[in-house]
Amino acid sequence: MALGVKRGRIVSQNTSPQNDAPRLVMLRHGQASLGTADYDRLSPLGQAQAIALRDRLEEARLLNSPVVAGSLKRQQQTRRLLSSRGPSQIDESLNEYTVDRLIRSTLEQAEDLGIDVPDDRAFADPKTYLETFLEWFPTVLGLWQSERLTCSHNGRWSDFHARVTAPVPTWKNVLSSGDSLVVVSSAGVISTLAAHMLNEDLSWQRELNVRLYNASVTELSLDDQGRWTRLRINCVGHLEPDAITLA
Repeated sequence: MALGVKRGRIVSQNTSPQNDAPRLVMLRHGQASLGTADYDRLSPLGQAQAIALRDRLEEARLLNSPVVAGSLKRQQQTRRLLSSRGPSQIDESLNEYTVDRLIRSTLEQAEDLGIDVPDDRAFADPKTYLETFLEWFPTVLGLWQSERLTCSHNGRWSDFHARVTAPVPTWKNVLSSGDSLVVVSSAGVISTLAAHMLNEDLSWQRELNVRLYNASVTELSLDDQGRWTRLRINCVGHLEPDAITLA
């Protein structure tokens, strides 16, 4: 059983993957340190989540597969805790956009954009007001994607999209040659990749972006015509219920 996204909520999707078929396994990093001076590092729970990911890969006989990860600290810490025996590579195209810079730009331009923003408490105490933030953030993404929102730090959405999807042809060649591939990245990157490869629209991408769990597994494979198909989206069956987190 896998997890997917439908109209603002997580729903189950039944799949029947072949265990030995090559697959692209996209892993979101473990929980980072939200609300601290250094967000870009795994929390103690995030480290435990990454170890649970390792056990899942071990069970799926994927620890010998090559691993590609972004260069951000939380991505690299997750990669190391996987203890993969396969070759590893750093690919900066898998680095996440900077969320707080998008938010700052939105707040600065809110009046011109004609949008309402959450209470200041949602930004002062992000852990307590996480749900409020997650309900509002798709609006921010939609403004950025339509290029109504200007963010000098993150640049244009179209450039971000082009960067994160650039490795896809190479990954397709890896799977076509008979090998699986493990990718470690972040919610914005994985949701963008999944939407791109599965031909989903941007509303689907935005919803998955804010609902992708820490240490979740999203698996795709290739069909006989070389098209990407979904095996699992946002799967957290390897985590205990109290270890399932969004941030």
